[in-house]
Amino acid sequence: MPNFLVKPLAGLLLMCCSYAAQAETPAIECMANARGQISLLEIRPGFFSVKGRMGSFDPCEPQVKFRLPPGQGKPALMISVHGGGGISDVLRSDQAFYEQGMATLVFDAYAMQGLTGRSSLFWARSVTNEARQRMLFATALGAYQWAIQRHDIDVNRIYLFGISNGAAVVANLAALVDPRHVKGVIAEGVTPVGIGLPDEIRVPLLLAFGRLDDYGNPKPDGRRWDLSGDCRMNVQIEGAPPGSAQRCNSNNPGVPIPSAMEWVKTLKKPQDGLEIEYFDDMAHSAFFGPLVQRRATWGSGETLGASLGATEAARQKFLQRMVDFIARHP
Repeated sequence: MPNFLVKPLAGLLLMCCSYAAQAETPAIECMANARGQISLLEIRPGFFSVKGRMGSFDPCEPQVKFRLPPGQGKPALMISVHGGGGISDVLRSDQAFYEQGMATLVFDAYAMQGLTGRSSLFWARSVTNEARQRMLFATALGAYQWAIQRHDIDVNRIYLFGISNGAAVVANLAALVDPRHVKGVIAEGVTPVGIGLPDEIRVPLLLAFGRLDDYGNPKPDGRRWDLSGDCRMNVQIEGAPPGSAQRCNSNNPGVPIPSAMEWVKTLKKPQDGLEIEYFDDMAHSAFFGPLVQRRATWGSGETLGASLGATEAARQKFLQRMVDFIARHP
């Protein structure tokens, strides 16, 4: 996905040394040892998983961006978890949340785990879902654990936003986080393929889909919410909540992974906070940019749906829906 510049905000882009220089804000303690040491593992020509020591979260990793809005006292915090393409997936949505008066935190999970120098397109199409989600889960969980120790935000008003693979990760975190800290989770374009989805949620969860979202679906008329795959594509990981990957993994080859909508039917007490919304004129990753409808060939050799973006009107409607969700869960 394309990179773009976030509007300069002098004194507000708080990273490592520049952050520590602000007298009114507690200094960030760097945790370089928390970073992972991961390498790519080629499982077939041009298609990869990962191996090595999975790390957590270091606020001083160069791509971490933590911002506080001016004049807000202790603001609510939005932690955004990117999708397959890396941090560029969430920079525009991060800016939108910041302009709503929220503190914001974004990171690049691949860089945090020791992998740099690859393009967004490589990550999006040449690496397995389970590999990307394992890195995202480790970093996002560490970021949440770091955030609840802060004294410059309202640690009782934290929200999570995830797109694509990041949506699967935040859906899993919705089963782990403390409701005293996290008030709501937004998962855009969630996938059931990777580390699976949890059996229950502890905080309100909004599942959002563009009606034109065919991303990753092999069927020409398929959509994101009916996306499936073979159970062998799922991996149960340490630290994740009980969920579909316990019952659907490499031990069940040939069995289809429950789609997102099939998963919803298995949730325990979904009435306790699950919301689902579909948006017209929107495909995958609404904040990617203008609406582009297309198919593409992945490194696995599969030709899949690859539609991205949204019309400006649809994007604004989606943003307003998220703002309303946050307002209803203060």
